[in-house]
Amino acid sequence: MAILRNVEVWWVKLDPKHPTKPMIATNDDGTPKVPQWEIQIRTTSKEQKNEWAATNVIAKAYREDKNDEESKILYYKTNLSRKSIKREPGKPYVPNDPVQVVNGKNEPLDPNSIGNGSICNIRIYQRDYEINGIKKIANTLMAIQVIKHIVYVGAPMEDFDEAETETILPSNEEPTEEPMKLPDSAF
Repeated sequence: MAILRNVEVWWVKLDPKHPTKPMIATNDDGTPKVPQWEIQIRTTSKEQKNEWAATNVIAKAYREDKNDEESKILYYKTNLSRKSIKREPGKPYVPNDPVQVVNGKNEPLDPNSIGNGSICNIRIYQRDYEINGIKKIANTLMAIQVIKHIVYVGAPMEDFDEAETETILPSNEEPTEEPMKLPDSAF
């Protein structure tokens, strides 16, 4: 296992009960993708990016103009994840333990409270694998320790104004005097 220290995290999706669902249902080889917990890690430091690379965590440059390789690098980023289910060869799928999330004193912390820009220490599990004869290293997110906690507070939701609703019925039905109304609980 490796620990990445003083890492800026973004797009934290670590709710134990609600892993993210993949946008594409299958992998290139036809196997199903499974829900997972994930975070994006970022740094503006080339030295920190190189430290990550030394532990086989490869970050890519995010540029001011993504189509211009000469434009200014804003930061380096990569995503880390953990699948919500696991399978051992010859056995059925079973639930995987969620990513452990703790504060600086190693006390449990609500992962839904971690906002963009929080600084964390991140523990990853690494394993070798081979695909098409090429050896690679897979990184699996195991735990994060939040050392600078920027609390996530969702934006307040704005209510709809009242508006007239037009109801159009199929041509074989007679319209009623009063337009159909939805119960207030519908919203």
